[in-house]
Amino acid sequence: MSGNTVPVARPAPTYRDVLRREGGTAWYVAMGLIRTPVAMAPLALVFLGHSTGSFSAGGVLAASHALGEAVGAPFMGRGFDRRPFLGQLRLALLAEALVLAAVAVLAGRTPLVLLAALAFAAGAVAAGVPGGMRAHLSGTAPEHLRHTALGLESALNQAVWAAGPALASLVSAQASPRITLLLMAVVSAAPLTFAGRIRHTDPDARENTPGPVGTPSVVRTAWPTVLLAAAIMFLVGAMDVALPARLESTGRQPALTGVVTGVFALASIAAGLAYGRRSWPGSPGTQTLFLLPAMTAALTLCAVTGRLWAFFAAFLLGGLFYSPLMIIRNLALQNRLPRNAWATGFSLLYAAGGLGYGAAALLTAALVRATTPAVTIVVCTALTTVIGLVAGIGEHRARPSGGRRHFRHRP
Repeated sequence: MSGNTVPVARPAPTYRDVLRREGGTAWYVAMGLIRTPVAMAPLALVFLGHSTGSFSAGGVLAASHALGEAVGAPFMGRGFDRRPFLGQLRLALLAEALVLAAVAVLAGRTPLVLLAALAFAAGAVAAGVPGGMRAHLSGTAPEHLRHTALGLESALNQAVWAAGPALASLVSAQASPRITLLLMAVVSAAPLTFAGRIRHTDPDARENTPGPVGTPSVVRTAWPTVLLAAAIMFLVGAMDVALPARLESTGRQPALTGVVTGVFALASIAAGLAYGRRSWPGSPGTQTLFLLPAMTAALTLCAVTGRLWAFFAAFLLGGLFYSPLMIIRNLALQNRLPRNAWATGFSLLYAAGGLGYGAAALLTAALVRATTPAVTIVVCTALTTVIGLVAGIGEHRARPSGGRRHFRHRP
């Protein structure tokens, strides 16, 4: 018998393979519950503020929560790299649930500044949980399943963000904004009941990893990927703010915004599932150089023509490109960082996305008043392309010649 054997190709991974792994289903259920209060928070806090004061007060609460997430994510995410996973997860979720419940109870009975501080704390205390969860998903999944696992996580994330605002509106209208906040607190605490089933490893159990990597080292190494995350969410934020004005300028009802952005959400869910099912040619950097300009070009269609079908087509294509970009940034980050810095890196991506979205909202609001919605869209898509190009150049120049780059470690 010949000694030459033909290697047996591994079957393409499936989502069933991901969910069948020990703790796999528990991880995705927990992640869906963890994401739900965050997706509900902006509208829920706006409605809460309006019920006790004004929409302006609600805007302050929503902005405080978002700012808390952006500020807290890198610091809270660092805890998942340094301390036992279950203890950090339980502490963060319990704190978030208690603060959300406090906001619901104290609304209308305490000054706005205190409520804003509590909203900031609610955003900050659990801001590292998504990054910590994703780091542990990547760390416990076999390498051949990692791509598929992240694809399923991306689709789940988009589904939650599509349903969260609608759930916040429904509960606030049928019950009250206070009940909405209490529901968010219950949902936040729910993963505590089965957290032990989530497959994980703790820092002291990881083999062949150096000592703790300082956050500044992570920032210096991963800044191109972090900048790309900010650019992607900058584009999404700009379109969310500019679309109602653009629809109105073409003689259509701004209320159509929800339908158009719903198409984006559905397309991004489908694209995330499709992208995660197989390997695609090219490195993460090469794929980004194709997908980001394609996404900006697609959304620019909204500025070129005022036809309704063009709006739907633009957001359909944009959603198809968006999810792969989100998965790619996670894979690129893992390739650049050692495993004991993944939670910090993912949390930096989370913070950068929030800052990019917020900056886009402010800039777009100013541009819509100063120019026209069409010009605003062109400016924002062009700016996104420039930011993406800078990130791409930084990625190319910072690419190590062999293996991962070396880090300076904290003692």
